Amino acid sequence: MTTPHLNVRNLSAGYGRARVLFDIDLTVHPGTIACVMGRNGVGKTTLLNTIAGLITPTTGTITHTGTDITTLAPHQRTRRGIAYAPQGHDTFAPLTVAENLHVAHQATRRNRPDLIDAALERFPRLKPLLGRKAGLLSGGQAQQLAIARALVTDPDLLILDEPTEGIQPNIVAEIETAITDTAAQGITVLLVEQYLDVALRLADTITVIDAGRVIHTGPRTELTHRSAHALMAI
Repeated sequence: MTTPHLNVRNLSAGYGRARVLFDIDLTVHPGTIACVMGRNGVGKTTLLNTIAGLITPTTGTITHTGTDITTLAPHQRTRRGIAYAPQGHDTFAPLTVAENLHVAHQATRRNRPDLIDAALERFPRLKPLLGRKAGLLSGGQAQQLAIARALVTDPDLLILDEPTEGIQPNIVAEIETAITDTAAQGITVLLVEQYLDVALRLADTITVIDAGRVIHTGPRTELTHRSAHALMAI
């Protein structure tokens, strides 16, 4: 049996005394696209932040390729091959597109300039913008840069928080293609996605969270638009 790429067990986490996640179980297999869905405020971003090491869980374990990473710092997880593009087009606004990519690449301490070239091939819209400051990019361009910055760290697990939020439809299509191409190359993808149509097109598995608890998890084929909407309305 294949070892899960990411295995979250009995995970509880929150902010101070405010508990947000309750006994979360999540399994993501190698080379697949796993989507987490749910209404606003149910704990989706908290889950991703905890997996990325930005929040310390109160209980439970997080295992990456068979190794317990529950207590590792974010930079240690990055060096293990976990890349995170948080919600909100996370970039260094004063730096150019090229500088953003080089800074992210250098942080991994890997001498592989081909990773930058590969990221730009995945997002060709960024090529003519290499000299532009990231703070001057449109929302869609900034989101592509945020994902490209994650990819230049040479991840085996790419975590994306709402990568299509507020993005114009033509760039949403480009981001979808980049995600499916990334998975096709063997990189596992875990994302939070707010749009059901996008999730049903992209995901191999869908997990639905409500009030900090998993209320459904399984193959995408188990869900229809109607059943998914019913779960999110709980």
